[in-house]
Amino acid sequence: RFQADSVAGNIEAARVVAQTPGLKQYVVIDPLRPQTYAQAAEMLAQPQCVGIKLHPEEHGYVIRDHARPIFEFAARHRAIMLTHSSEKNSLAADFVPWANEFPEVRLILAHIGCGWDGDLTHQVRAMQQTRHGNVFADTSSARSITPGLIEWAVREVGVDRVLFGTDTPLYHSAMQRTRIEQADLPDDAKRQILRDNAFRLFGAKLD
Repeated sequence: RFQADSVAGNIEAARVVAQTPGLKQYVVIDPLRPQTYAQAAEMLAQPQCVGIKLHPEEHGYVIRDHARPIFEFAARHRAIMLTHSSEKNSLAADFVPWANEFPEVRLILAHIGCGWDGDLTHQVRAMQQTRHGNVFADTSSARSITPGLIEWAVREVGVDRVLFGTDTPLYHSAMQRTRIEQADLPDDAKRQILRDNAFRLFGAKLD
């Protein structure tokens, strides 16, 4: 299987972001490419870098086998971490022990509704097993258009832990936004998902 080049990707992302006012980036940590730790240490110090991205499926590792050094690094840097979640290498439940051990790490489980087995509940159920309120989930999934799914997630974990996401360019961003705008939720809850939660989480990084 083709595996994305995390080192080259970080370099290219930093180059593009530096040339594009207002654009932000994550820096990828790939535990199979130790150089990405050094890249992350350097890029996280830059105001345009908002956090760390993990993608165990694309980079070919199982998160439970590599989680400790990743979370230790993120804890040292007080970094926000976004991860692809709940295909076989990235099971949401496998992040729970580490989120509990490292409360200073704020973790976003991407793709509410994504699951290798068709189960739409993986991200939410994992969040319910965490103890420190430091785990969030985002709506960037084709599954998010499943009737009632976002509303159910809000009921189960609270609106303040659900973040808007698009997974653009894989999905059309307007469709993802419309899903939230048309959700059976109060207007203030929609505003929290679409905007306010991100500002609380990322703070000055979004200035």
